[in-house]
Amino acid sequence: MNVCIIGAGASGLVSAIAAARSGALVTVYEHKESAANKILITGNGKCNFTNFFMKADRFHSSSDNKKWIEGILERFGNADCTCFFESLGIKTRERKGGIYPYSDTAESVKSALLLELRRLQVKVIYNCGKISVSDGGIVNGTEYDRVILACGGMSAKKTGSDGSGYEILRKLGVSLTPLYPALTPLVLKEDLSGIKGVRCEASLALFDEKGNIVDDSYGELQPYESGLSGICAMDISSSACRILGRGRRAFVEADLLPIFSDDEFKREIVSRSERFPDRNLSELLNGLFPKKLINYLVHPIDTRKPGFEDLLVANVKHHRFELSDAMVSDFSRSQTVAGGVPISAVDANCGLIEHERIYVVGELLDVDGVCGGYNLHFAFATGYIAGDCG
Repeated sequence: MNVCIIGAGASGLVSAIAAARSGALVTVYEHKESAANKILITGNGKCNFTNFFMKADRFHSSSDNKKWIEGILERFGNADCTCFFESLGIKTRERKGGIYPYSDTAESVKSALLLELRRLQVKVIYNCGKISVSDGGIVNGTEYDRVILACGGMSAKKTGSDGSGYEILRKLGVSLTPLYPALTPLVLKEDLSGIKGVRCEASLALFDEKGNIVDDSYGELQPYESGLSGICAMDISSSACRILGRGRRAFVEADLLPIFSDDEFKREIVSRSERFPDRNLSELLNGLFPKKLINYLVHPIDTRKPGFEDLLVANVKHHRFELSDAMVSDFSRSQTVAGGVPISAVDANCGLIEHERIYVVGELLDVDGVCGGYNLHFAFATGYIAGDCG
């Protein structure tokens, strides 16, 4: 079998290895001068490539067909992913569910993939220029038994994800769902310059304009001038963009002290008031929040008025922001893409149902995961399944 893979990123390299291991003759086209550049920046350079808690509910899609995602994860789960990399010489370690190379360097993962390509004598053509793909598995005029589109999306463009894969798909006549940034900071209508640089644990709830909770998350929150960053914010960003992209308003409610319920926090404040009667409100919150955040939270509250404790509870536990639609078209800080090829358009092996011999994997599919190795795992899983010609 003759297999052509377009894109030498995470999904493309694993596709190439799976295909070559099953006996196929494999050619990989890459428009950059080197392979797997985006892998190097994953997991802050440590490459969290899968997660112990790999489940379908950790992924977003425009489709409600979680069964398709479940099918992918059943065939190539976290144990399969770990075994695959161990077969390449990568010893692994686990942190809070995330699986990393023991070396803690993404370079190890990249090198292991490329060494296996060399062992399997996979042909990789770099700086390949523009690629033409036609129905029937024809690439630049040459017919292949299987063509795997593994071009990546359009986040981190310097690494090669420049959106060229979407152009190939559109020319084939494939309809795409709207494309939005994912794993990206939330952009708010409120200026948060005063608490820029603060880090705290928080939980977030995403609301639509009708007051329905659409998504939620928990983790570290990092305010910046224009909004909210950190894992907690990025995990719900694709859901937020999908609401805003439909021309609707979206809101996020932050619980800035999730270790307490509302009543527990109120009792804590009353208790502190009794223990430290000489302290003002800002001083009472010392030890619970960073100083910048304390100033931000207490600024609108007048302690001379009765019921100020309830206002403080609302400000700390139910702090609401409105999101700006400016985030919908800004891919500059996104780690991946929401939207793409609908999963209803591909079969269980990632083959395009209406386009014989053509497969789509990784970021080009309308599936995006939360932080923690989920997106990289999905790239590896779909790449392996599409490449396996056995």
